[in-house]
Amino acid sequence: MAALRRGLDLLYLAGGIAGGLALAGIGIIIALQVIGRQFGLSLDGADDLTAFAVAGSALLPLAYAFRHGAHIRVDLIIGHLHGPARFAMETVALVLGTGLCLFLAYAVADLAHDSWMFEDVAQGTVPWLLWIPQAACAAGCTLFALALLDDLVVHLAGGTPSYRLAAEKSAIERAGEEL
Repeated sequence: MAALRRGLDLLYLAGGIAGGLALAGIGIIIALQVIGRQFGLSLDGADDLTAFAVAGSALLPLAYAFRHGAHIRVDLIIGHLHGPARFAMETVALVLGTGLCLFLAYAVADLAHDSWMFEDVAQGTVPWLLWIPQAACAAGCTLFALALLDDLVVHLAGGTPSYRLAAEKSAIERAGEEL
């Protein structure tokens, strides 16, 4: 079981790293555009690449952020519940969240598959293949659904889900983990 936990945590970390690289890519593209303008040069397709990187930087690290308590949770109802009522409410929230993420992952993966089959390209100045950023988005949605399912299984087995573990840690402990 420990090997499975390490493997899942590595998957979530890989998504976080990929999202960070996409964010760094945005910075590099913007820097190249700014420097290029000083010399009268333009970077063709930069707008499309930036949009693709934004989508990747938003979706790829979702699972990692969720597992480390970085998502905002609103406990207006669940926070006031205890015992079996809280257990049931958290179960419903995790089941619905997992289902919605699985549906989104399927829809985006289907879109990426269609783009690959039809060799769909971006409408900008450079005909970038659309299935590549769409596949990255599908991977991010799939990882997030897996993280939700992971916490659902832990919750149903009587354990403490990652979002509650993260909420119980102090800010100093969380910062130490990140280092």
